[in-house]
Amino acid sequence: MRRSRGAGPIPVRILLVNAFHYLRGGVERTCLDESRWLSAAGHEVAHFAIRDPRNLPSPTADHFAPAADFGEGAPLARQIAQLPRALWSAPAARAMAGLLAAWRPDVAHVHAPSRYLTPSFLRPLERAGVPVVATLHDFKPWCTNRIMFARGAPCERCRGGRHWQAVAAGCVQGSRAKSAVGAVEAYLHDAIGAWRAVRLWIAPSRFVLDKARAWRVPQSRLRLLGHGVEPGAPAPGGAPADGRARSAAGLRPVVFFSGRLSLEKGVRLLPGLARALPRAEVHVAGEGPLGPELAAAARAAPNLRLLGHLSDEDLAARRAAAAAVVVPSLFYEHFGYAAAEALLDARPLVASRIGALPELCEHEVTGLLVPPGDAAALAAAVARALDEPAARGWAAAGRARVLERGAPARHVEGLLAIYDEARALA
Repeated sequence: MRRSRGAGPIPVRILLVNAFHYLRGGVERTCLDESRWLSAAGHEVAHFAIRDPRNLPSPTADHFAPAADFGEGAPLARQIAQLPRALWSAPAARAMAGLLAAWRPDVAHVHAPSRYLTPSFLRPLERAGVPVVATLHDFKPWCTNRIMFARGAPCERCRGGRHWQAVAAGCVQGSRAKSAVGAVEAYLHDAIGAWRAVRLWIAPSRFVLDKARAWRVPQSRLRLLGHGVEPGAPAPGGAPADGRARSAAGLRPVVFFSGRLSLEKGVRLLPGLARALPRAEVHVAGEGPLGPELAAAARAAPNLRLLGHLSDEDLAARRAAAAAVVVPSLFYEHFGYAAAEALLDARPLVASRIGALPELCEHEVTGLLVPPGDAAALAAAVARALDEPAARGWAAAGRARVLERGAPARHVEGLLAIYDEARALA
């Protein structure tokens, strides 16, 4: 943070860049939390995203990039028409240039631009001499499908710039055609040095930092800073003191999952978990491509209950009242908000031993870890979380860990230090 002589800290002008400016997932959660915390600390914060009626207010909203639609359900004709923009968005670059003409930041912090913005907006920032830092929410700069996951398992076939492997695996939204577009995009970005303006990369976990180094990102350009996590308001009535919440009928403890209903999140394990634990109810909050498959499974497993999309308040209340929380991911989680939030609520946690999850869920210290994809191990660990008195102690230790590591004030201090360092590299 800049300081004046005897006058305390001088506010920093920060431009936060992300494809979406409304709460859509974990990336937006990080970006919006940082915006709020930095503003509360006295800094001047603006944003750059695509235009969308769901966007939250921003002082630079008039300079957002034109809307786009690259979602899984977007019509093919529309996606083909937008193809040039998906590879390199000239509209986003023009919009960023207009923003910089009206509002000059001291630093730009990039989150996840995706193909809605592409890295094109970095060129105006580079020309203007604005220092850029970026958080590694995924591995998009090096992995064609962002999450290093293909054919049901972690995948690093593209390492070394071999993006044609994505086409062979069909790893972009399960489509070889979309994977081919992704491969072309990746080769183009490699060829033109699309990410060269980024001075420092922020890794939200030790796992991500080590993985980025393995993919030949210089240590000198990497900084470790976990996401900040703020405890929510207490659930109505408070969380059960003994960690053995009951269903609405008052008969069975509830095992809770929240997240996208997709293959990489391990949701196909949930019907088997329900069958293995008939004395419990498995409640599933979220939406996604595997929703219909889970709905069919729920018809044959009466203790598997799909809750669909929940409001933030309802989600927090149900999580806080759960007897145990499961995070059965199959892919490299970069941080693990679902795990962090369960620990903040002092809920017994069972998570996959993959990605960054073990940094939050340390086995028999702050929760229980299982091999990813191991249905029997998952069921056995959940049974332990429900029955063993030690589970309450693990949950309490997990809460203390997340409160200490994820304190918003500590996170803001870390951000400002990184911003200052990036500015000094000019």
